[in-house]
Amino acid sequence: MLVVGAGNVAARKVRDFIEAGAKVRVVATAAIPEIEARAKNGEIRLDLRSFEDRDVDDAWLVVSATGAPDVEARVYTAAEHQKKFVIAVDDLASGSAASGAVIRRPPFVVAISSSAELPAMTRLLREILERALPEDRWIREARDLRAKWKRQKTPMASRFEELVRAVSDARSDAPPPRR
Repeated sequence: MLVVGAGNVAARKVRDFIEAGAKVRVVATAAIPEIEARAKNGEIRLDLRSFEDRDVDDAWLVVSATGAPDVEARVYTAAEHQKKFVIAVDDLASGSAASGAVIRRPPFVVAISSSAELPAMTRLLREILERALPEDRWIREARDLRAKWKRQKTPMASRFEELVRAVSDARSDAPPPRR
């Protein structure tokens, strides 16, 4: 996959794609230290230069995160010419696909998207949801309860209330939410 741009927004996308197991190439005229470090560690390929149409040749997905409308439009045209999806961060007109914010806290995966209409709001909602997701000890408690219910053949209808009580008890022992 190709990421055009190497600032903070691009770095978040690079992190997400690396986490998902993608092979990432970044093209940008300059890069923030995080992107440079990932390139130095061999996690990504970094080409420090201006975007060229041929950059999309080997990409199956393109993310354009330059913040420069003229570059975003060029990336979109090159990707469209090759019938490849392009996600243009905060530039609806220069994209053919939208990305969402993803939270991975096993066993949960939560994705949220505004269809590229309100990316900052999507990020805010992701951060709120991250704080609302259960801690590891709550997940362990839920797994233990589920195992007990299966052993005891507890009807589905009565499980939810017991789970709510268990999580409520765990929450009362928890420190205040992170700020």
